[in-house]
Amino acid sequence: MEPHPDYIGVLLPRKLTIGEFHLTPLSPEYVDEDFDAVMATAPLLAGIFGDWPQGLTREDNLIDLAWHEREFTTNRSFSWIIRDPASLYVGCFYISPAIACRGKADAQMWLCDMPDRLDVAKGLQAQLAAWMAEALPPEVDITWNTRPELDKNNDTTGC
Repeated sequence: MEPHPDYIGVLLPRKLTIGEFHLTPLSPEYVDEDFDAVMATAPLLAGIFGDWPQGLTREDNLIDLAWHEREFTTNRSFSWIIRDPASLYVGCFYISPAIACRGKADAQMWLCDMPDRLDVAKGLQAQLAAWMAEALPPEVDITWNTRPELDKNNDTTGC
């Protein structure tokens, strides 16, 4: 697998601290924890990623996590587990470069059900956006692919 042209030579951190949250890459070693979080959050995830996680099995999830890890290590796309200060799995964050063109990428995040989930998501999204502005190549335009309740003015234009 070749790196995405926008990310050749770019080294995004495998471990990252954003505010009070700690991010680590999705990988097969977290399959049980990830599967439990995804299934517990399935009603909140409905429609974000098509019909996923409908019908997801632990084995399917293991394959997905191996794919996410491979994409990360080859600079094709990037995905992290979001953990709270107590190291509890609270969600995921993804950067997905546009496949068909240069200079565009989508950012997505989902959080498990928690008190003040939408407020936490808005604050974390702002912190992640600030980090991406410094960490990603300046010619890459990031579009947040969010739930409508998080961003009423989201730009969803393509290449």
